[in-house]
Amino acid sequence: MLDAWTASDVASGGGVFPMMSAQLDLDFASDDHARAQIDAAVSYLLRDTSGAARDHAVEAIVEMVRGVAGRSPHSDTASNRSPMTGVTYRDFVIDAYRRDVDRWRATIRRANGKKIRIAFPPSVRDEATTTSDAITAEKAVEFARMAIDAGEVL
Repeated sequence: MLDAWTASDVASGGGVFPMMSAQLDLDFASDDHARAQIDAAVSYLLRDTSGAARDHAVEAIVEMVRGVAGRSPHSDTASNRSPMTGVTYRDFVIDAYRRDVDRWRATIRRANGKKIRIAFPPSVRDEATTTSDAITAEKAVEFARMAIDAGEVL
């Protein structure tokens, strides 16, 4: 569920890492599952890095964690939620969330809790996230519906 950014982006002067797709604590099955997701994300970001580039990427990751730890527990969670949560469409539930000002995305999951299949790249997941930012929550939900209709999420 990472957005498209890598440690090499920082090494090449790309600046601070953008925020990961918002994933509220209630989306994790357990603390161990959350830790496994963090481990996978850090491993992904550090792949193919070494030397100073790796050190810089580690510093950026640590700084991001400090930023998250410094926020009040519920301050930004509520502001990133949308009235467009729990929208049922066909056999799916769509939840919109705000990544940044005027940048909304949506997650798609099965209403029955079963895993979904992603058409490209082929994978099986608990949920999928739209890949394009929308200006409103409603538009993000529309993007999710279009992905379902186009067969991108099965």
